Amino acid sequence: MKIKDIMSKKLITCSPDDNILFVSNLMNVWDVGFIIIMDNNKLYGVVTDRDIVCDLANELRAIKNYAHTNVITIDENKKIEDALNLMKKHKLKRLVVTNNTKITGVISLSDIFPTNINEKKLLDALKEIYAINKNNNHYNPNIHDFPL
Repeated sequence: MKIKDIMSKKLITCSPDDNILFVSNLMNVWDVGFIIIMDNNKLYGVVTDRDIVCDLANELRAIKNYAHTNVITIDENKKIEDALNLMKKHKLKRLVVTNNTKITGVISLSDIFPTNINEKKLLDALKEIYAINKNNNHYNPNIHDFPL
């Protein structure tokens, strides 16, 4: 299989003069964390969701403005498979771990990788978690062929 067979075909782009709010909205609308910056049909650079998060830290706004308040938790006595199933269901990479109402930790996919969990279950969960629903097969060569 070649890269072209599996790559994202919709190139989400912005210009160097677009503001951070516009670019973060593009990421949200297209469900991507990576945007190509084009200047007069030439590659100017890229920006990631992490870049934007780091920039927002400079604004000193209260974090409540960015918080997800519908937090999915899991009891610390549940099995690893239960955590993986919950991550898969809600497309999450991390869960808050509790014991009754007390927060006791966080479990992430990177915690699950080294365990002896069934590889097929892990792969199925990863495919679901990282599935892109809004960016499939929308390639227009008249618009999206850019010289490097």
